[in-house]
Amino acid sequence: MDQDQNFLTLVVQIVYINNERHLNCAFLDLDRRMIEVCEFQDNEHFSVFECLVLQVNPTGQDAKLTVLIQMPELESENKKVRDILEQCEFEVIEKNKKDFSEINISNINKILKTNFNTYRVEEQICTQCIQCLLEHTRLYKDDTNIQKFNIGLLNLNKFMRLDLAAINALMIFPKQGIKQFDNGNTANTLVDYLDRCITQMGKRCLRRWIKMPLQSIYEINQRLNIVEFLYFNTSFRNFLNEDFLKRIPDLDKLYAKFYKVASDKRNNANLSDCVKVYQLIQKIKDLIKRVNQELDQSQNSILQDTFLVPFEENLNDFERLEEMIEKSIDLSKAYTGEFIVNPRFSEKLIQLSKNITKCMNDIENVRLETESELGITVSLVESGTYTYIFEAKKQSADEAFRKNPKKYKTISVKNRALTFTVEKLQSAVADYINYRDLYQEVQYEKVQEILKIVCSYYPVMEQASRLISEIDVLSSFASVARNAPRAFVRPIFREKKEIILKESRHPLLEVIDSTCVVNDLEMDRKSQRLHIITGPNMGGKSTYIRQIAICVLLAHIGCFVPCSTAIVPIIDAIITRVGASDVQTKGISTFMSEMLEASCMLKTAKPDSLIIIDELGRGTSTSEGFGIAWAIAEHIAKSIQSYCLFATHFHEMTLMEQEIPGVKNYYVSCLTEDDKIIMQYKVKYGAVDRSYGLLVAEMLKFPKQVIDDAKQKALELENFEHNRESNFTEEAITIFQNINDELQYKVRNSTLQQKEKVIKEAEKWKNELKNEKNYQIRQEIIQNRKQIILKLLK
Repeated sequence: MDQDQNFLTLVVQIVYINNERHLNCAFLDLDRRMIEVCEFQDNEHFSVFECLVLQVNPTGQDAKLTVLIQMPELESENKKVRDILEQCEFEVIEKNKKDFSEINISNINKILKTNFNTYRVEEQICTQCIQCLLEHTRLYKDDTNIQKFNIGLLNLNKFMRLDLAAINALMIFPKQGIKQFDNGNTANTLVDYLDRCITQMGKRCLRRWIKMPLQSIYEINQRLNIVEFLYFNTSFRNFLNEDFLKRIPDLDKLYAKFYKVASDKRNNANLSDCVKVYQLIQKIKDLIKRVNQELDQSQNSILQDTFLVPFEENLNDFERLEEMIEKSIDLSKAYTGEFIVNPRFSEKLIQLSKNITKCMNDIENVRLETESELGITVSLVESGTYTYIFEAKKQSADEAFRKNPKKYKTISVKNRALTFTVEKLQSAVADYINYRDLYQEVQYEKVQEILKIVCSYYPVMEQASRLISEIDVLSSFASVARNAPRAFVRPIFREKKEIILKESRHPLLEVIDSTCVVNDLEMDRKSQRLHIITGPNMGGKSTYIRQIAICVLLAHIGCFVPCSTAIVPIIDAIITRVGASDVQTKGISTFMSEMLEASCMLKTAKPDSLIIIDELGRGTSTSEGFGIAWAIAEHIAKSIQSYCLFATHFHEMTLMEQEIPGVKNYYVSCLTEDDKIIMQYKVKYGAVDRSYGLLVAEMLKFPKQVIDDAKQKALELENFEHNRESNFTEEAITIFQNINDELQYKVRNSTLQQKEKVIKEAEKWKNELKNEKNYQIRQEIIQNRKQIILKLLK
């Protein structure tokens, strides 16, 4: 078991109250000595639960998550929960009702710093989760945990909701769930691109922030203020990166070690860790000194509030520790990699050190005496068996030994060198070993004393870790913005419900091509909340909608965005339906996967959500796919009224702009010359009236015969549809001459499948009118059939 690994435990209980689905959770972070609880309602897709799992799931090998869960009884919901749990890599242990039934408040109070009844938690239900957590971890059985833990609420509403579909679609983390990845030079994911962090704590903090974008304008602006300061103050940022952060150890692991020392747990803390704490104190002093120099030139509130005050308070908390370490550890030797207790720290060590020095002098005197007696050069060398022995050239030693062979004991002959010892050397070495062992015993005792003193400062180290990791991330954001091929801008948050992005780019694409085409976006909830985006394959539709979502995400984590202007409101969720694929092992087709995602999207989206949809409806027939795409877009525009970017190849959907308020058409432009297509990657207002599939196929050098056959089949299909529509017009359209133009327009622009249904209904209508002479009844028939046809056209 890795002693430096942090162990996280999430307990989940799924219960049904008044036919509503409730999830009760307790989360344990062992290193932080923190238990957090929450209770929430969820939908049948368990989308809130999925976001919770992603937020608490660690991203590196230095932490391990275990999920204890009471699975839902309904088979369909059980399957959905299992699908979510399988997407990420952690241990899952199923629990049953009895694991949540018995509650022992005394065991809970045993580990908490303050009596459990004084906390404002979610009453009885979360108490059951805490009890299950304690029974699994047995924390109350370990006396070192007594009154060491805090408890609080896990506030899910504080953060923007990101599910795994959005994380994968936007390439935020590597696609196989959330796990550690290779930090190479190529930015394959958003976290790769943003990670300019110097410290390990900063890298962990960055991953947490990306998974938990803020929804508080005040907190976001607090981050942006610091990023802006570091963006413009290059010299101070360079000082932070090169002279401060590069010399900071992994404080998360450091304070975890000392917490284990304080709790009398098994640990591997040693004097080198104490020296790291000492070096941390020195670096904090250096930072404060540099900040004061900056303040002499400019009284910036960021310097005062973010750097000076917090770090001065942190340094004050380290009071007296610096002096203790200087007295107790030999720092001069520590700088050469030797970590020992300073002999002056103990009278015993001082005396033993003198005795060891005397023994070494005695050994040296024996060497000089032996060298004089033999008349040859004799060296003192270390030996694993004898500790110290003499060495001389073999030929010289053989001749010298003849004078008194019994006095000199040969040990070995190797490479023309002879090693030997004498009685006086053995006696002096024995005394040396005795004093050395005594010194080590006393030093071990003193090391434990030192560790006990230093470990009492682990909460201060924890506070320093939080301060430094956050500064590291914000400095990383400033470095990303400063070193980008084109300028990044600070996003402006407004209460007004509009998104304005001028000259936006996709940051990962810009790394590959610094001259990539920029595009604008303007959305508001009233007049243009849903954009229908059409255009050719490979024209840039998918890249465009993703880059908009990424810009919004970057703004909410407190980072500058790749735009010239960025105005955004608070977004509560980024929801994606991009690129469905089949799951053969579970019997889920591409279309089923697409519909499951779409269903979840419609039930979880709210007015302040941002939805991006790419090519919805491709998994079934063209007519049905178009019908589904239209219905979903209409529901988003009319009922949900959230922000939505809808990329599609169904050009008929552009008619929606004329029928539904808030819908606007956009297209990615291209040029066609001599049956060739030239992509311009520019998003413009309006709609395209044709498909470019065959031109794209020609660009990809499809065989000419294939292209010709495709053109012929496309022409046949167009003629077939034209004939079907002609039949419809001849047989039915005359019936609607007495109806207003709106119904005729809807019929003419409906899908082929809808038109077939209308034809059948029109036949009934025609026969009823033919046999009815009464004018009033004829009007009733017309109105009734009109309502039926309008329903068919929805």
